[in-house]
Amino acid sequence: MSDASATRGWAGPVNGIIEGLKGLGRGRLLALGAVAAGILALLAVMALRAGEVPMSPLFGELEGRDAAAVIAVLERQRVPYRLAAGGTQVLAPSEQVARLRLLLAKEGLPSGGGVGWEIFDRSESLTTSPFQQDVNRLRALEGELARTIRGLAGVRTARVHLVLPRREAFSRERGEAQASVVLAMQGAQRLDREGVQAVLHLVATAVPGLKPQHVSIVDTRGELLARGGQALGGAAQALNQEEMRRAQEMRIGRAVEELLERSLGPGRVRAEATVEMDFDRVETREERFDPENQVPRSTQSVTEQNRGAEPPPTTVATNLPGQESTSGGAASSENRQEETTNFEIGRTSRSTLREHPVVKRLSVAVLVDGLAEGGTWRERTPEELARIAALVRSAIGFDERRGDKVEVVSMRFVDEAGGTAEPPGFLGLPIAPALATRLIESGLLAMVALVAILLLGRPVIGRLAASLAPPAPALAEGTVEGAASLEAGDPGRLPGAEAMIDRAQIEGQVRASAINNLIELVEQHPDEALSVLRRWLTPEEPA
Repeated sequence: MSDASATRGWAGPVNGIIEGLKGLGRGRLLALGAVAAGILALLAVMALRAGEVPMSPLFGELEGRDAAAVIAVLERQRVPYRLAAGGTQVLAPSEQVARLRLLLAKEGLPSGGGVGWEIFDRSESLTTSPFQQDVNRLRALEGELARTIRGLAGVRTARVHLVLPRREAFSRERGEAQASVVLAMQGAQRLDREGVQAVLHLVATAVPGLKPQHVSIVDTRGELLARGGQALGGAAQALNQEEMRRAQEMRIGRAVEELLERSLGPGRVRAEATVEMDFDRVETREERFDPENQVPRSTQSVTEQNRGAEPPPTTVATNLPGQESTSGGAASSENRQEETTNFEIGRTSRSTLREHPVVKRLSVAVLVDGLAEGGTWRERTPEELARIAALVRSAIGFDERRGDKVEVVSMRFVDEAGGTAEPPGFLGLPIAPALATRLIESGLLAMVALVAILLLGRPVIGRLAASLAPPAPALAEGTVEGAASLEAGDPGRLPGAEAMIDRAQIEGQVRASAINNLIELVEQHPDEALSVLRRWLTPEEPA
Protein backbone atom coordinates (compact mmCIF):
# COMPACT_ATOMS: atom_id res chain seq x y z
CA MET A 1 0.00 0.00 0.00
CA SER A 2 2.83 2.34 0.86
CA ASP A 3 4.54 1.61 -2.52
CA ALA A 4 1.38 2.51 -4.39
CA SER A 5 1.08 5.73 -2.40
CA ALA A 6 4.71 6.61 -3.17
CA THR A 7 4.12 5.91 -6.86
CA ARG A 8 1.10 8.20 -6.87
CA GLY A 9 3.16 10.84 -5.07
CA TRP A 10 5.85 10.82 -7.79
CA ALA A 11 3.40 10.54 -10.67
CA GLY A 12 2.11 14.07 -10.17
CA PRO A 13 5.44 15.92 -10.52
CA VAL A 14 6.59 13.74 -13.41
CA ASN A 15 3.36 14.32 -15.29
CA GLY A 16 3.71 18.04 -14.62
CA ILE A 17 7.23 18.05 -16.10
CA ILE A 18 6.05 16.16 -19.18
CA GLU A 19 3.12 18.52 -19.68
CA GLY A 20 5.44 21.52 -19.26
CA LEU A 21 7.82 20.20 -21.91
CA LYS A 22 4.91 19.53 -24.27
CA GLY A 23 3.76 23.08 -23.86
CA LEU A 24 7.08 24.45 -25.16
CA GLY A 25 6.43 23.42 -28.74
CA ARG A 26 8.58 21.57 -31.24
CA GLY A 27 10.83 24.54 -32.11
CA ARG A 28 11.80 25.26 -28.53
CA LEU A 29 12.31 21.59 -27.81
CA LEU A 30 14.73 21.27 -30.75
CA ALA A 31 16.60 24.39 -29.68
CA LEU A 32 16.76 23.12 -26.11
CA GLY A 33 18.08 19.76 -27.31
CA ALA A 34 20.76 21.42 -29.47
CA VAL A 35 21.91 23.61 -26.59
CA ALA A 36 21.99 20.62 -24.25
CA ALA A 37 24.01 18.60 -26.78
CA GLY A 38 26.47 21.47 -27.22
CA ILE A 39 26.92 21.83 -23.48
CA LEU A 40 27.50 18.09 -23.10
CA ALA A 41 30.04 18.08 -25.95
CA LEU A 42 31.87 21.06 -24.46
CA LEU A 43 31.92 19.37 -21.07
CA ALA A 44 33.29 16.20 -22.65
CA VAL A 45 36.05 18.13 -24.45
CA MET A 46 36.96 19.96 -21.26
CA ALA A 47 37.06 16.69 -19.35
CA LEU A 48 39.37 15.16 -21.94
CA ARG A 49 41.58 18.23 -22.03
CA ALA A 50 41.74 18.36 -18.27
CA GLY A 51 42.96 14.77 -18.27
CA GLU A 52 45.79 15.54 -20.71
CA VAL A 53 49.18 16.42 -19.30
CA PRO A 54 51.07 19.24 -21.12
CA MET A 55 54.07 17.69 -22.88
CA SER A 56 57.45 19.21 -23.77
CA PRO A 57 60.39 17.79 -25.74
CA LEU A 58 62.69 15.76 -23.52
CA PHE A 59 65.21 14.81 -26.21
CA GLY A 60 65.20 15.14 -29.98
CA GLU A 61 66.98 13.56 -32.94
CA LEU A 62 67.72 10.39 -30.98
CA GLU A 63 69.18 7.22 -32.36
CA GLY A 64 66.94 4.18 -32.24
CA ARG A 65 68.94 2.57 -29.45
CA ASP A 66 68.95 5.74 -27.36
CA ALA A 67 65.21 6.27 -27.85
CA ALA A 68 64.48 2.71 -26.71
CA ALA A 69 66.70 3.13 -23.64
CA VAL A 70 65.06 6.44 -22.71
CA ILE A 71 61.58 4.93 -23.04
CA ALA A 72 62.59 1.98 -20.87
CA VAL A 73 63.71 4.34 -18.09
CA LEU A 74 60.48 6.36 -18.34
CA GLU A 75 58.38 3.21 -18.11
CA ARG A 76 60.27 2.08 -15.03
CA GLN A 77 59.60 5.47 -13.45
CA ARG A 78 55.91 5.29 -14.50
CA VAL A 79 56.20 8.60 -16.33
CA PRO A 80 53.82 9.20 -19.26
CA TYR A 81 55.53 9.93 -22.55
CA ARG A 82 54.76 10.43 -26.22
CA LEU A 83 56.84 9.87 -29.35
CA ALA A 84 57.09 12.37 -32.19
CA ALA A 85 59.09 13.01 -35.37
CA GLY A 86 59.04 9.38 -36.40
CA GLY A 87 60.24 8.10 -33.03
CA THR A 88 63.33 10.31 -32.88
CA GLN A 89 61.79 12.76 -30.38
CA VAL A 90 60.50 11.90 -26.90
CA LEU A 91 57.96 14.14 -25.16
CA ALA A 92 57.48 14.12 -21.39
CA PRO A 93 55.38 16.12 -18.90
CA SER A 94 56.57 19.72 -18.90
CA GLU A 95 56.91 19.96 -15.14
CA GLN A 96 59.15 16.87 -15.02
CA VAL A 97 61.47 17.58 -17.95
CA ALA A 98 64.34 18.99 -15.86
CA ARG A 99 64.20 16.15 -13.32
CA LEU A 100 64.02 13.50 -16.03
CA ARG A 101 67.02 14.92 -17.87
CA LEU A 102 69.09 14.73 -14.71
CA LEU A 103 67.87 11.19 -14.08
CA LEU A 104 68.72 10.09 -17.62
CA ALA A 105 72.12 11.79 -17.42
CA LYS A 106 72.82 9.66 -14.37
CA GLU A 107 72.00 6.60 -16.49
CA GLY A 108 74.35 7.81 -19.24
CA LEU A 109 71.57 8.60 -21.70
CA PRO A 110 71.47 9.54 -24.45
CA SER A 111 74.73 7.90 -25.39
CA GLY A 112 74.63 8.81 -29.08
CA GLY A 113 74.19 5.24 -30.22
CA GLY A 114 77.57 4.11 -28.88
CA VAL A 115 79.32 3.18 -25.67
CA GLY A 116 82.29 4.76 -23.98
CA TRP A 117 84.63 3.84 -21.20
CA GLU A 118 81.63 2.80 -19.11
CA ILE A 119 81.85 -0.53 -20.89
CA PHE A 120 84.58 -1.41 -18.40
CA ASP A 121 82.43 -0.53 -15.40
CA ARG A 122 81.00 -4.03 -15.49
CA SER A 123 83.15 -6.58 -13.78
CA GLU A 124 85.14 -8.66 -16.25
CA SER A 125 84.88 -12.38 -15.88
CA LEU A 126 87.89 -14.62 -15.82
CA THR A 127 86.88 -16.15 -19.12
CA THR A 128 87.24 -12.90 -21.08
CA SER A 129 89.76 -13.39 -23.85
CA PRO A 130 92.37 -10.81 -24.87
CA PHE A 131 90.56 -10.41 -28.17
CA GLN A 132 87.37 -9.37 -26.37
CA GLN A 133 89.31 -6.93 -24.25
CA ASP A 134 90.87 -5.35 -27.33
CA VAL A 135 87.48 -5.08 -29.03
CA ASN A 136 85.95 -3.44 -25.95
CA ARG A 137 88.84 -1.00 -25.78
CA LEU A 138 88.38 -0.13 -29.45
CA ARG A 139 84.62 0.36 -28.99
CA ALA A 140 85.17 2.56 -25.96
CA LEU A 141 87.71 4.71 -27.79
CA GLU A 142 85.42 5.13 -30.80
CA GLY A 143 82.45 6.02 -28.58
CA GLU A 144 84.36 8.60 -26.57
CA LEU A 145 85.68 10.26 -29.73
CA ALA A 146 82.17 10.36 -31.21
CA ARG A 147 80.80 12.00 -28.05
CA THR A 148 83.55 14.62 -28.10
CA ILE A 149 82.98 15.45 -31.78
CA ARG A 150 79.23 15.80 -31.18
CA GLY A 151 80.02 18.63 -28.80
CA LEU A 152 81.20 20.83 -31.68
CA ALA A 153 78.83 23.51 -32.89
CA GLY A 154 76.70 22.38 -35.81
CA VAL A 155 77.45 18.65 -35.46
CA ARG A 156 74.35 16.54 -34.81
CA THR A 157 75.84 13.04 -34.72
CA ALA A 158 79.25 11.54 -35.36
CA ARG A 159 80.57 8.06 -35.94
CA VAL A 160 84.23 7.06 -35.68
CA HIS A 161 85.91 3.95 -37.11
CA LEU A 162 89.42 3.10 -35.96
CA VAL A 163 91.88 0.59 -37.33
CA LEU A 164 94.61 -0.23 -34.82
CA PRO A 165 96.79 -2.95 -36.34
CA ARG A 166 98.71 -5.32 -34.16
CA ARG A 167 102.20 -6.52 -34.86
CA GLU A 168 102.15 -10.11 -35.87
CA ALA A 169 104.39 -12.64 -34.21
CA PHE A 170 107.92 -12.86 -35.57
CA SER A 171 107.39 -9.66 -37.54
CA ARG A 172 109.36 -6.46 -37.27
CA GLU A 173 106.92 -4.34 -39.23
CA ARG A 174 103.74 -2.94 -37.81
CA GLY A 175 100.94 -1.34 -39.78
CA GLU A 176 99.98 2.27 -39.25
CA ALA A 177 96.78 3.28 -37.48
CA GLN A 178 93.96 4.71 -39.58
CA ALA A 179 90.67 6.42 -38.80
CA SER A 180 87.47 7.37 -40.60
CA VAL A 181 84.93 9.89 -39.29
CA VAL A 182 81.36 10.35 -40.53
CA LEU A 183 79.62 13.61 -39.54
CA ALA A 184 75.92 14.46 -39.65
CA MET A 185 75.36 18.20 -39.49
CA GLN A 186 72.35 20.04 -38.09
CA GLY A 187 70.02 21.31 -40.78
CA ALA A 188 71.84 23.03 -43.64
CA GLN A 189 74.97 23.81 -41.64
CA ARG A 190 78.36 22.74 -42.91
CA LEU A 191 81.70 22.38 -41.19
CA ASP A 192 84.22 24.94 -42.39
CA ARG A 193 87.86 24.27 -43.08
CA GLU A 194 88.94 25.22 -39.57
CA GLY A 195 86.38 22.85 -38.10
CA VAL A 196 87.56 20.00 -40.32
CA GLN A 197 91.15 20.62 -39.26
CA ALA A 198 90.04 20.62 -35.63
CA VAL A 199 88.34 17.24 -35.97
CA LEU A 200 91.32 15.91 -37.89
CA HIS A 201 93.86 16.80 -35.22
CA LEU A 202 91.49 15.83 -32.41
CA VAL A 203 91.24 12.27 -33.69
CA ALA A 204 94.93 12.07 -34.56
CA THR A 205 96.10 13.16 -31.12
CA ALA A 206 93.62 10.97 -29.25
CA VAL A 207 94.75 7.70 -30.85
CA PRO A 208 98.32 6.49 -30.24
CA GLY A 209 100.37 6.21 -33.41
CA LEU A 210 97.77 7.88 -35.64
CA LYS A 211 98.96 10.56 -38.06
CA PRO A 212 96.71 13.29 -39.48
CA GLN A 213 97.50 12.06 -43.00
CA HIS A 214 95.74 8.79 -42.20
CA VAL A 215 92.43 10.34 -41.11
CA SER A 216 89.52 10.68 -43.54
CA ILE A 217 86.42 12.75 -42.76
CA VAL A 218 83.17 12.65 -44.72
CA ASP A 219 79.66 13.92 -44.07
CA THR A 220 76.27 12.36 -44.63
CA ARG A 221 75.96 14.16 -47.98
CA GLY A 222 78.84 12.09 -49.30
CA GLU A 223 81.25 15.01 -49.43
CA LEU A 224 84.87 14.30 -48.61
CA LEU A 225 86.02 16.87 -46.07
CA ALA A 226 89.55 15.61 -45.40
CA ARG A 227 91.66 13.67 -47.87
CA GLY A 228 94.16 11.83 -45.75
CA GLY A 229 97.62 11.86 -47.29
CA GLN A 230 96.49 12.44 -50.88
CA ALA A 231 98.19 15.05 -53.09
CA LEU A 232 96.03 17.75 -54.61
CA GLY A 233 95.88 17.90 -58.39
CA GLY A 234 93.46 17.81 -61.28
CA ALA A 235 89.93 17.36 -60.01
CA ALA A 236 91.15 17.59 -56.45
CA GLN A 237 92.46 21.08 -57.17
CA ALA A 238 89.04 22.10 -58.44
CA LEU A 239 87.53 20.71 -55.28
CA ASN A 240 90.01 22.76 -53.28
CA GLN A 241 88.90 25.88 -55.13
CA GLU A 242 85.29 25.05 -54.37
CA GLU A 243 86.16 24.60 -50.71
CA MET A 244 87.91 27.95 -50.74
CA ARG A 245 84.85 29.63 -52.22
CA ARG A 246 82.56 27.91 -49.73
CA ALA A 247 84.83 28.87 -46.84
CA GLN A 248 84.66 32.49 -47.94
CA GLU A 249 80.86 32.31 -48.10
CA MET A 250 80.64 30.76 -44.64
CA ARG A 251 83.02 33.35 -43.21
CA ILE A 252 80.92 36.21 -44.56
CA GLY A 253 77.65 34.64 -43.40
CA ARG A 254 79.01 33.97 -39.93
CA ALA A 255 80.36 37.51 -39.62
CA VAL A 256 76.97 38.99 -40.54
CA GLU A 257 75.11 36.72 -38.11
CA GLU A 258 77.47 37.50 -35.23
CA LEU A 259 77.11 41.21 -35.93
CA LEU A 260 73.30 41.24 -36.01
CA GLU A 261 72.72 38.78 -33.16
CA ARG A 262 74.10 41.41 -30.79
CA SER A 263 70.96 43.49 -31.29
CA LEU A 264 68.36 41.09 -32.72
CA GLY A 265 69.02 38.22 -30.34
CA PRO A 266 70.51 34.73 -30.72
CA GLY A 267 68.88 32.59 -33.37
CA ARG A 268 66.82 35.45 -34.81
CA VAL A 269 68.92 36.11 -37.90
CA ARG A 270 70.14 33.96 -40.77
CA ALA A 271 72.63 35.06 -43.42
CA GLU A 272 73.71 33.32 -46.61
CA ALA A 273 76.40 34.60 -48.95
CA THR A 274 77.23 33.73 -52.55
CA VAL A 275 80.70 34.62 -53.78
CA GLU A 276 81.87 34.56 -57.39
CA MET A 277 85.66 34.24 -57.46
CA ASP A 278 88.29 34.36 -60.18
CA PHE A 279 90.91 31.63 -59.72
CA ASP A 280 92.90 32.42 -62.89
CA ARG A 281 96.70 32.63 -62.55
CA VAL A 282 97.71 36.02 -63.98
CA GLU A 283 101.27 37.29 -64.65
CA THR A 284 101.70 40.98 -65.59
CA ARG A 285 104.88 42.71 -66.83
CA GLU A 286 104.96 46.50 -67.06
CA GLU A 287 107.71 48.99 -68.11
CA ARG A 288 107.26 52.75 -67.77
CA PHE A 289 109.48 55.71 -68.86
CA ASP A 290 109.45 59.07 -67.12
CA PRO A 291 110.90 61.89 -69.28
CA GLU A 292 110.84 64.35 -66.45
CA ASN A 293 112.98 62.16 -64.30
CA GLN A 294 116.39 62.35 -66.11
CA VAL A 295 119.65 61.30 -64.49
CA PRO A 296 123.16 62.15 -65.98
CA ARG A 297 124.71 58.89 -66.99
CA SER A 298 128.12 60.05 -68.44
CA THR A 299 129.97 63.32 -69.26
CA GLN A 300 132.78 63.74 -71.91
CA SER A 301 134.90 66.93 -72.24
CA VAL A 302 137.41 67.74 -75.12
CA THR A 303 139.77 70.83 -75.04
CA GLU A 304 142.12 71.80 -77.99
CA GLN A 305 144.67 74.70 -78.13
CA ASN A 306 146.77 75.60 -81.28
CA ARG A 307 149.52 78.38 -81.47
CA GLY A 308 151.60 79.58 -84.62
CA ALA A 309 152.91 82.59 -86.74
CA GLU A 310 151.56 83.81 -90.05
CA PRO A 311 154.07 84.02 -93.05
CA PRO A 312 155.04 87.54 -94.37
CA PRO A 313 153.34 88.82 -97.46
CA THR A 314 155.00 88.11 -100.82
CA THR A 315 156.23 91.26 -102.72
CA VAL A 316 158.72 92.16 -105.52
CA ALA A 317 161.32 93.18 -103.04
CA THR A 318 161.26 89.88 -101.37
CA ASN A 319 161.82 88.10 -104.64
CA LEU A 320 164.94 90.14 -105.75
CA PRO A 321 168.22 88.25 -105.72
CA GLY A 322 170.42 89.02 -102.83
CA GLN A 323 167.53 90.44 -100.84
CA GLU A 324 167.34 89.14 -97.29
CA SER A 325 164.01 87.75 -96.15
CA THR A 326 162.48 89.31 -93.20
CA SER A 327 160.06 87.71 -90.83
CA GLY A 328 157.41 90.13 -90.59
CA GLY A 329 154.47 87.65 -90.01
CA ALA A 330 152.14 87.96 -87.02
CA ALA A 331 151.77 85.17 -84.35
CA SER A 332 148.34 83.23 -84.10
CA SER A 333 146.60 81.06 -81.41
CA GLU A 334 143.43 78.74 -81.57
CA ASN A 335 141.49 77.16 -78.62
CA ARG A 336 138.52 74.59 -78.83
CA GLN A 337 136.55 73.05 -75.96
CA GLU A 338 133.79 70.39 -76.37
CA GLU A 339 131.66 68.76 -73.57
CA THR A 340 129.17 65.90 -74.10
CA THR A 341 126.72 64.74 -71.34
CA ASN A 342 124.62 61.55 -71.70
CA PHE A 343 121.33 61.44 -69.68
CA GLU A 344 119.32 58.30 -68.66
CA ILE A 345 115.51 58.59 -68.79
CA GLY A 346 113.60 57.24 -65.71
CA ARG A 347 112.24 53.76 -66.39
CA THR A 348 110.09 51.49 -64.18
CA SER A 349 109.75 47.77 -64.85
CA ARG A 350 107.15 45.75 -62.91
CA SER A 351 106.35 42.05 -63.06
CA THR A 352 103.22 40.86 -61.16
CA LEU A 353 102.16 37.24 -60.62
CA ARG A 354 98.65 36.80 -59.16
CA GLU A 355 97.90 33.35 -57.78
CA HIS A 356 95.33 34.16 -55.09
CA PRO A 357 91.64 34.24 -56.09
CA VAL A 358 89.85 37.53 -56.57
CA VAL A 359 86.22 38.24 -55.65
CA LYS A 360 84.28 39.12 -58.78
CA ARG A 361 80.82 39.54 -57.29
CA LEU A 362 79.25 39.21 -53.86
CA SER A 363 75.59 38.60 -52.97
CA VAL A 364 74.28 38.38 -49.40
CA ALA A 365 70.75 37.43 -48.31
CA VAL A 366 69.78 38.20 -44.71
CA LEU A 367 66.62 36.81 -43.08
CA VAL A 368 65.57 38.40 -39.77
CA ASP A 369 62.75 37.51 -37.43
CA GLY A 370 59.97 39.96 -36.70
CA LEU A 371 58.78 41.35 -33.38
CA ALA A 372 56.12 40.03 -31.00
CA GLU A 373 54.25 42.93 -29.41
CA GLY A 374 51.11 42.47 -27.36
CA GLY A 375 50.84 38.82 -28.31
CA THR A 376 50.84 39.56 -32.06
CA TRP A 377 53.69 39.18 -34.54
CA ARG A 378 54.62 41.97 -36.92
CA GLU A 379 57.29 42.51 -39.51
CA ARG A 380 60.11 44.94 -38.96
CA THR A 381 59.67 48.41 -40.36
CA PRO A 382 61.41 49.52 -43.57
CA GLU A 383 63.59 51.87 -41.51
CA GLU A 384 64.88 48.97 -39.40
CA LEU A 385 65.54 46.86 -42.49
CA ALA A 386 67.41 49.78 -44.09
CA ARG A 387 69.67 50.14 -41.04
CA ILE A 388 70.34 46.40 -41.03
CA ALA A 389 71.21 46.50 -44.75
CA ALA A 390 73.62 49.39 -44.13
CA LEU A 391 75.40 47.41 -41.42
CA VAL A 392 75.67 44.38 -43.68
CA ARG A 393 77.15 46.45 -46.52
CA SER A 394 79.79 47.84 -44.21
CA ALA A 395 80.63 44.41 -42.80
CA ILE A 396 81.13 42.64 -46.14
CA GLY A 397 83.00 45.40 -47.97
CA PHE A 398 80.22 46.23 -50.39
CA ASP A 399 81.36 47.48 -53.81
CA GLU A 400 78.64 48.74 -56.12
CA ARG A 401 80.98 48.90 -59.15
CA ARG A 402 81.58 45.19 -58.74
CA GLY A 403 77.85 44.47 -58.87
CA ASP A 404 77.45 43.40 -55.22
CA LYS A 405 73.94 42.92 -53.88
CA VAL A 406 72.47 42.83 -50.35
CA GLU A 407 68.88 41.80 -49.61
CA VAL A 408 67.29 41.95 -46.13
CA VAL A 409 63.86 40.38 -45.55
CA SER A 410 61.78 40.12 -42.36
CA MET A 411 59.85 36.85 -41.95
CA ARG A 412 58.51 34.80 -39.09
CA PHE A 413 60.89 32.15 -37.79
CA VAL A 414 59.96 28.58 -36.84
CA ASP A 415 61.26 26.99 -33.66
CA GLU A 416 63.35 23.80 -33.56
CA ALA A 417 60.40 21.62 -32.54
CA GLY A 418 58.64 22.42 -35.82
CA GLY A 419 56.03 24.88 -34.57
CA THR A 420 55.81 28.59 -35.13
CA ALA A 421 57.62 30.68 -32.59
CA GLU A 422 55.01 32.12 -30.25
CA PRO A 423 55.38 35.09 -27.94
CA PRO A 424 55.71 34.27 -24.26
CA GLY A 425 52.54 34.30 -22.23
CA PHE A 426 49.02 35.13 -23.38
CA LEU A 427 48.20 38.59 -24.71
CA GLY A 428 51.40 39.88 -23.14
CA LEU A 429 50.44 38.49 -19.72
CA PRO A 430 52.54 35.94 -17.81
CA ILE A 431 49.97 33.17 -18.35
CA ALA A 432 50.87 29.75 -19.67
CA PRO A 433 49.19 28.79 -22.98
CA ALA A 434 47.61 25.71 -21.40
CA LEU A 435 46.05 27.78 -18.61
CA ALA A 436 44.84 30.36 -21.12
CA THR A 437 43.15 27.60 -23.14
CA ARG A 438 41.34 26.33 -20.07
CA LEU A 439 40.19 29.83 -19.17
CA ILE A 440 38.81 30.33 -22.68
CA GLU A 441 36.97 27.01 -22.54
CA SER A 442 35.45 27.88 -19.16
CA GLY A 443 34.34 31.26 -20.48
CA LEU A 444 32.69 29.67 -23.51
CA LEU A 445 30.87 27.18 -21.31
CA ALA A 446 29.62 29.97 -19.05
CA MET A 447 28.38 31.98 -22.04
CA VAL A 448 26.53 28.99 -23.51
CA ALA A 449 24.93 28.22 -20.16
CA LEU A 450 23.87 31.85 -19.69
CA VAL A 451 22.31 32.00 -23.15
CA ALA A 452 20.47 28.74 -22.53
CA ILE A 453 19.10 30.03 -19.23
CA LEU A 454 17.95 33.35 -20.69
CA LEU A 455 16.35 31.94 -23.83
CA LEU A 456 14.97 28.57 -22.83
CA GLY A 457 15.48 28.08 -19.14
CA ARG A 458 13.09 30.73 -17.83
CA PRO A 459 9.91 29.35 -19.49
CA VAL A 460 10.78 25.80 -18.51
CA ILE A 461 11.56 26.76 -14.93
CA GLY A 462 8.29 28.71 -14.66
CA ARG A 463 6.20 25.79 -15.88
CA LEU A 464 8.02 23.29 -13.70
CA ALA A 465 7.62 25.55 -10.65
CA ALA A 466 3.89 25.86 -11.34
CA SER A 467 3.49 22.09 -11.69
CA LEU A 468 5.53 21.34 -8.56
CA ALA A 469 4.00 24.11 -6.37
CA PRO A 470 2.55 22.89 -3.00
CA PRO A 471 -1.27 23.02 -2.58
CA ALA A 472 -2.57 26.41 -1.46
CA PRO A 473 -5.16 26.42 1.39
CA ALA A 474 -8.62 27.65 0.29
CA LEU A 475 -10.04 28.26 3.78
CA ALA A 476 -8.46 28.88 7.09
CA GLU A 477 -10.14 26.02 8.90
CA GLY A 478 -8.68 22.61 8.49
CA THR A 479 -5.57 23.87 6.72
CA VAL A 480 -3.05 22.31 9.04
CA GLU A 481 -4.83 18.99 9.10
CA GLY A 482 -5.19 18.90 5.33
CA ALA A 483 -1.51 19.71 4.81
CA ALA A 484 -0.53 17.05 7.29
CA SER A 485 -2.67 14.49 5.53
CA LEU A 486 -1.18 15.46 2.14
CA GLU A 487 2.34 15.15 3.52
CA ALA A 488 1.47 11.71 4.79
CA GLY A 489 0.50 10.78 1.26
CA ASP A 490 -3.06 9.54 2.19
CA PRO A 491 -5.66 12.23 1.56
CA GLY A 492 -8.46 9.69 1.71
CA ARG A 493 -8.50 9.63 5.51
CA LEU A 494 -10.64 12.83 5.66
CA PRO A 495 -14.40 12.41 5.95
CA GLY A 496 -16.53 12.83 2.86
CA ALA A 497 -17.61 16.38 3.64
CA GLU A 498 -14.00 17.36 4.37
CA ALA A 499 -12.46 15.47 1.40
CA MET A 500 -10.27 17.40 -1.02
CA ILE A 501 -11.52 17.74 -4.59
CA ASP A 502 -9.73 18.77 -7.78
CA ARG A 503 -10.95 21.46 -10.13
CA ALA A 504 -9.40 21.71 -13.54
CA GLN A 505 -10.09 25.44 -13.61
CA ILE A 506 -8.70 26.05 -10.13
CA GLU A 507 -5.05 25.65 -9.27
CA GLY A 508 -4.60 23.68 -6.08
CA GLN A 509 -7.29 21.94 -3.96
CA VAL A 510 -10.20 23.23 -1.79
CA ARG A 511 -12.53 21.56 0.70
CA ALA A 512 -15.82 20.11 -0.57
CA SER A 513 -17.76 21.60 2.38
CA ALA A 514 -16.67 25.11 1.40
CA ILE A 515 -17.95 24.58 -2.14
CA ASN A 516 -21.29 23.23 -0.86
CA ASN A 517 -21.74 26.14 1.52
CA LEU A 518 -21.01 28.60 -1.31
CA ILE A 519 -23.60 26.91 -3.56
CA GLU A 520 -26.27 27.06 -0.84
CA LEU A 521 -25.49 30.73 -0.22
CA VAL A 522 -25.90 31.57 -3.92
CA GLU A 523 -29.23 29.67 -4.08
CA GLN A 524 -30.58 31.49 -1.05
CA HIS A 525 -29.50 34.97 -2.19
CA PRO A 526 -29.34 34.96 -6.00
CA ASP A 527 -29.71 38.74 -6.41
CA GLU A 528 -26.86 39.58 -4.06
CA ALA A 529 -24.62 36.90 -5.70
CA LEU A 530 -25.36 38.32 -9.16
CA SER A 531 -24.52 41.82 -7.95
CA VAL A 532 -21.18 40.62 -6.55
CA LEU A 533 -20.27 38.85 -9.81
CA ARG A 534 -21.15 41.95 -11.84
CA ARG A 535 -18.97 44.07 -9.60
CA TRP A 536 -16.07 41.61 -10.09
CA LEU A 537 -16.43 41.57 -13.86
CA THR A 538 -16.90 45.33 -14.29
CA PRO A 539 -13.57 47.24 -14.21
CA GLU A 540 -13.32 50.13 -11.86
CA GLU A 541 -13.49 53.55 -13.48
CA PRO A 542 -10.58 55.83 -12.69
CA ALA A 543 -11.39 58.69 -10.39
